[in-house]
Amino acid sequence: MLLAVTAFSLSLLGTFLVRSGVLTSVHAFASDPTRGTYILVSLCIVVGGSLALYAWRAPTLRGTGQFDTVSRESGILINNILLLIAAVCILLGTLFPLFMDALGLGKYSVGPPYFNKIFVPLMAPLGALVGIGALIRWKRDRIQRLGRPLLAVLTFSVVAGFLYPLSEFGDYSLGAAFGMTLGFWVISSNLLSLVQRMGYRWRPALLRSAPIGFYGMIVAHIGIGLFVIGVTMVSAYEFEKDLSMSPGDRFEVGENTFIFQDVRGYTGPNYVAQRGSVEVELEGGGILILHPEKRSYGAGAQTMTEAAIDAGLTRDLYVSLGEPLGGNAWAVRIYYKPYIRFIWLGFVFMALGGMMGAADKRYRTERLKVAERERTAGAH
Repeated sequence: MLLAVTAFSLSLLGTFLVRSGVLTSVHAFASDPTRGTYILVSLCIVVGGSLALYAWRAPTLRGTGQFDTVSRESGILINNILLLIAAVCILLGTLFPLFMDALGLGKYSVGPPYFNKIFVPLMAPLGALVGIGALIRWKRDRIQRLGRPLLAVLTFSVVAGFLYPLSEFGDYSLGAAFGMTLGFWVISSNLLSLVQRMGYRWRPALLRSAPIGFYGMIVAHIGIGLFVIGVTMVSAYEFEKDLSMSPGDRFEVGENTFIFQDVRGYTGPNYVAQRGSVEVELEGGGILILHPEKRSYGAGAQTMTEAAIDAGLTRDLYVSLGEPLGGNAWAVRIYYKPYIRFIWLGFVFMALGGMMGAADKRYRTERLKVAERERTAGAH
């Protein structure tokens, strides 16, 4: 309960920081102290009320469950500790520049290097726990029982994680290999839980009898693995290049060749644009035409860049059109982002797994039993 109160309170704090203009953010549409004051008052009411309610009910809360060190409960506890540490690190990185500025100690900026150094050591053990947690039993278990299956999964994950980036991109990266190993570990260990459910033999009847919450756990954990793979591959192998291109110029990104054709005028529903044509010779022999645009809207004479995107499961190609550079040359920016769809696919799997878990009728039945016991106790 306290974790839930803390999480919601921090979300309100983040809303206050960006909406009030205290922090510069893409979410801070306008610097409006009135809006910030309203959010701050709401934050105080919600946090104060929630903590007061928790303090009032705390004496009635009793933890009666007992579990050993090697158990799923211990894994969940460690999981919560790691996530809490990550949240505190984010909070410190966000508020540190504000505190230093308020104390007159100078201007500071906390960026990606800080968060990358903090998150990797925290998320690596968290990913390992996600894999083990799907296999370990509630209350009490023995590591020896899981030794051989986990060793097989670990061997597969390490081999696949270290070989796949090399075979896919031909450019080896230790960070990519580690991230892919972690992603494969999470996915394969959760798939192993299906085999474990059947007693390591083909008995589909046991799978049909499994509650939906069990499958929700697997789907959500697979989503975490997909997310890890997506973040890893984008971080290690994404490519961005600013070019000056004239008609007929070519540029290669991996196995894809971009050929700049021309730029022509184009009239849209509520804008006029300079519309480029870029031919892309895809790996595998396909050809497509991308049309990035430089749009000018009549209202306010706003000029915006509309990137052309070719989306795929294992890669996205982006082309955006910049300013004319004289003659027939234009500024062109090309992006190559491998496996970025895995990030969004991971979120979809996690959300679906959460909904499947919430739909498990066991939890509704348990709530009815608790309510019945409370009514019976009240009657006596």
